[in-house]
Amino acid sequence: MESTKLDDKIILDATAGFRMMWFNKKHPNCIYLDNRPECEPDIVGDFRDLKQFPNERFRLIVFDPPYFVKKDLALMTPMLRRYGMLQAETWQNDLKLAFKEFWRILQPYGILILKWCNFQIGANEVIKLAPQPPLFYQISANRYRQGKRKGQTAGSDTVQTLWFCFMKIPKEVGV
Repeated sequence: MESTKLDDKIILDATAGFRMMWFNKKHPNCIYLDNRPECEPDIVGDFRDLKQFPNERFRLIVFDPPYFVKKDLALMTPMLRRYGMLQAETWQNDLKLAFKEFWRILQPYGILILKWCNFQIGANEVIKLAPQPPLFYQISANRYRQGKRKGQTAGSDTVQTLWFCFMKIPKEVGV
């Protein structure tokens, strides 16, 4: 996409992937960024390093990062293709760098929406890396079935997807 067509966009999806959560997968006010060219983002880039964007560029940033750090063979093939994977050794630093970049490119009173699944890493571990606590959050639970083992019935576990809302409130005004 031509950079002039991107200059007036006010939303950044920093880990767009295949845009599964979007109603309009080509929203006219959004720049879709992903490090995987096969997702056909507007910009192939890394959420940890957003130097192509000036300070205070966006009003809204959407962040749905990969949440897998270890391979679970039963789930990884389709999920890895859709969502990607964080590195077990660097995920904390990677997310900390992302939050730092988001805060830099977010306008005052801008909103950051974080979607996180607690499948392998608890949400509290991720929130500790943010520049400030979220304003609020919402939890949606998904159930998945574990396979039957000899002599057992299949059990179910709860995996939570959490949606966090952050606002960049200027220090002279807020918290």
